[in-house]
Amino acid sequence: MSRRGLFGRSAGEPAAEADVRPTLLGVVTLMFLLLFFLLTTSSGQRLGVLDLRLGSPSDLAPLPHAGLVKDVAVTLSGSTLTVVYTLQSTDISAASTTVEQRQKDLPGVAGRPDLAGLLAALEELHAIDPSQERASLAPDDAVTPETIIAVMDVLHGPEAAPLFSKIALTGSAG
Repeated sequence: MSRRGLFGRSAGEPAAEADVRPTLLGVVTLMFLLLFFLLTTSSGQRLGVLDLRLGSPSDLAPLPHAGLVKDVAVTLSGSTLTVVYTLQSTDISAASTTVEQRQKDLPGVAGRPDLAGLLAALEELHAIDPSQERASLAPDDAVTPETIIAVMDVLHGPEAAPLFSKIALTGSAG
């Protein structure tokens, strides 16, 4: 008794190899159709490359700070330091936002700026918003470079816990 296979071949008979030519012909035809479709629906203008370059990060304007303390500015006129900062507060339902500008005057001590008072004021600001890292310093024309550097050192804070790591030196205060 002989057994026949499902497709008409017997059990001991080897299977004939399938012809792959029709499959390859179908793939090549599909590629030609896709190429024709691509060439007829696109234009050279859309296939062109537009080279856009941005400046370096230092050339770009800084993004506004998202914390509570929006900006900090220190003016140095003679031996008087003035700390001006802007606070943003939002009511509990987040329906309204209030922006308030505050100023703290620190008169000089013995003809020199009150660096200890400045450090205390900056630590208060840092406690309100530790994520604020920008501050600006506007010295008067009569202020010596040594005094400017001393005030910048106070603005930066101690190495272990810096207060403001990005300090901008702006024009004269007077």
